[in-house]
Amino acid sequence: MKITPKTNLGDVNNNFAGSWVVVHMKDGRTLHLYIVNTDDEFQRNDEDDEPKLNAIIYNTTGSNSYRNGIAFDDVDSIELDDNH
Repeated sequence: MKITPKTNLGDVNNNFAGSWVVVHMKDGRTLHLYIVNTDDEFQRNDEDDEPKLNAIIYNTTGSNSYRNGIAFDDVDSIELDDNH
């Protein structure tokens, strides 16, 4: 799934929450992550004056506990990881 400014949180959540995925980042990195949820109030640095962004909430353990987030702005695309 290509991530654009028009990408809906619900679409990402419905397609990928509770799944291992491959995330292709805009900076060229490829990450293998477990998506727990999506968030519409993510802040990169948790600063009061920082804008709230749409993001995927993920971990690398496969549990449903929260860990980190990645803003949609930083993601090029997400696909299911067939190796998990």
